Amino acid sequence: MSSNALKQEFFHIDESTRKKVVRQDRTPVEPGMCFLDFGGKNFEVMNISHFGCAVIVSAFDFPNLKSHFEKVQHMEANVIFKNIQTQNINLRWVRSENYQKSVTNEMIVGFEVVGEPFKMDRIKALELSAEVIKEQTEYATHLAQLPAEFKTFVYEMKDWLEKLKTKLDKLEAEAPVDNWKEQQDYKMTIAETVSEYLGQVIPMSYAKVPQFVKNFSPEQLKWATQFAREQVGYLVYGAPFANRAYFKPRGYAGDYEMMNHLYRDELVGKTLFDQCMHKYFIDEPAGAAVKNRGQYLFEKITQLFSATPDKTPLKILSVASGPAMEQQLFLQNSSQFYGRPVEFTCLDQDEESLKHAQRQLQSAERFVKSGYNFKFNNMAIRNVIAAGCPDTGYDMIYSAGLFDYFTEPVAQMAAQKMLAAVKPGGRVIIGNFSKDNPCVPFMELILDWVLIYRSEEDLLRIFKGMGSKIWVEKEPLGVNLFVVIEK
Repeated sequence: MSSNALKQEFFHIDESTRKKVVRQDRTPVEPGMCFLDFGGKNFEVMNISHFGCAVIVSAFDFPNLKSHFEKVQHMEANVIFKNIQTQNINLRWVRSENYQKSVTNEMIVGFEVVGEPFKMDRIKALELSAEVIKEQTEYATHLAQLPAEFKTFVYEMKDWLEKLKTKLDKLEAEAPVDNWKEQQDYKMTIAETVSEYLGQVIPMSYAKVPQFVKNFSPEQLKWATQFAREQVGYLVYGAPFANRAYFKPRGYAGDYEMMNHLYRDELVGKTLFDQCMHKYFIDEPAGAAVKNRGQYLFEKITQLFSATPDKTPLKILSVASGPAMEQQLFLQNSSQFYGRPVEFTCLDQDEESLKHAQRQLQSAERFVKSGYNFKFNNMAIRNVIAAGCPDTGYDMIYSAGLFDYFTEPVAQMAAQKMLAAVKPGGRVIIGNFSKDNPCVPFMELILDWVLIYRSEEDLLRIFKGMGSKIWVEKEPLGVNLFVVIEK
């Protein structure tokens, strides 16, 4: 015998390089969905893989089934999924054990496939199809419960927007292509004209919504909302402003970038139709009121500076500051106050929003050199409500849009904490959208933007007894209210 032969006889396996057996994962099966049919007797399948399955067998059937398999190596069974026969398969009994969760002494029997494996793709397709059918049936059932006039209203809105989109797509195709400035001017002219038209037509249409839904049950309102968004949403959400409102990339509507859209008034959107819709949203009363809100707070800051001696330090805090546009406006338009000892603090729980405000204000400060001190505090609003503001002795604390989301008890607690942080004679200014906001139906139905609206009387009642004086002001449109509390 050669030495090579001896070497082959005494071989060695390197365990570190040995390949492990690949095991097929079992897929759980929804109860009542899949069965094995052995000659007219059905047994429910618990889980399944390409090469085996586990079934539940009653204590009564177990002895007979086991006896059959003791006589043969394997048996044929029909695989039934959702009452549909998927295939005929050969199975071999592997093992059995008590079903621990059973209260009737059922057994779990494991089977191994002999020959053709389970058609898992077909079973999965049937499972997915069953889910689609279930959802579609449920949808049709609930849709049938909605009044015909509401569905007609939604279908007509969809048709109207589609027709408008088709016309604007044609105009976009005819835009100048050799000169970018001419192209932008062409599109902006159309966007301004069409958005003004939308502002005349759309509000008249969605003003009907409250009447349609006033008697809806919560379940009906849920399905009505889903139906409207499915039918109309894809025509609306291409507008960047509407897209952020609905999809909420920062976790909430009204984020700093939405506010920037309002202030920048730019031609944005992938298509001319999207640009027209975007222009409409930022110019409608709710959008215009937010722009007015920035101007209103800018004027309040200016008034405070004008009423304060030049050498007297000032402290101003914005709670849920967002892009701090009012501070940007003040920094860029109030050179007569440069050099005053002033501290501005922006507080926001959205760190990205705070970073944006910091970039904008510090960039402007490097240019104007006002000498103001800007602070930025990343703090959860719930901590403000629980523990108070980060400092005291403020001359003015304001919050532009936060209280639109607060219930009355939370609004009262937050206002008390803000009032405690201002010095005697200082003021707390709280913004809140008015019940007179004409954009509510569309904001809620299509944009999923739900606020708590209040009247002047509501605000005076909620904050009654706080401070030495209290009154309500409004921006020019009357859509945004401001309760002013003087300590």
